[in-house]
Amino acid sequence: MKSVLITGAERNSGYGMARKFLSEGWSVVITSRNEEQVQKVAADLEAEFKIPCYGFGYSPLDAITDTDILFDKIDKAGIELDSLVCVAADLGRWMDPLTVDGQAWANVLHTNVVGYFMPARAAVRQMIRTGKAKGATIVFTGSVNYINALPERSAYVASKGAIASMTKALALDFAQYGVRVNCIAAGAILTDRYDGLDKEELERRRSAIPLHEFSSKETMGEHAYFLASSASFPMTGSVVVVDGGSTSIMPGAF
Repeated sequence: MKSVLITGAERNSGYGMARKFLSEGWSVVITSRNEEQVQKVAADLEAEFKIPCYGFGYSPLDAITDTDILFDKIDKAGIELDSLVCVAADLGRWMDPLTVDGQAWANVLHTNVVGYFMPARAAVRQMIRTGKAKGATIVFTGSVNYINALPERSAYVASKGAIASMTKALALDFAQYGVRVNCIAAGAILTDRYDGLDKEELERRRSAIPLHEFSSKETMGEHAYFLASSASFPMTGSVVVVDGGSTSIMPGAF
């Protein structure tokens, strides 16, 4: 049985990814900043799929210290990873560059970049140690905002650019061990942060996508599983845009 660690999988895209891997027979480790809640979610998933699912606390903002704690738990549970999928993120919304607190701005980059690098390094170290590196995979969840930008989200946009660049850099660094590294550059995903929108605003946003449809936690699960599995071999260092055609629009043409 193969095993995958998915950070930030208590809900939304990460949760959809966890369900996909479990449905394919993989054992799954999911993390959240809320350890009590993620343990409950993991227990429910394990009961549903009858496949081992573990829930551990992990704060990507505190990745430099929390990653060692997380992997100590993984090692003690006897879990040998075949793949890592990083999802947990700080959306960094409403950050006016002239007034935003400097530490709050820096925290977005620390969560989204260092919070991916540290578990990626720890996962590959374990993969080498357990003899699972050749054929192993790392999947980063990025954003189309590495290509374009959003107002008052400079930290988020910068972090997604860093993730796209780090994908290529780590793909080169880890290729010698047989580990592949790829990234999903996601467009709009229908998550619970859209719950507060009225129907008119939701449809306005949907109509702005050429395919007139959002990605979902289920489709994100499909994309992550493809990149984590042997079906995507020999892809590495790839940033795959999944946006319903949004980045294909020339400004002023629609």
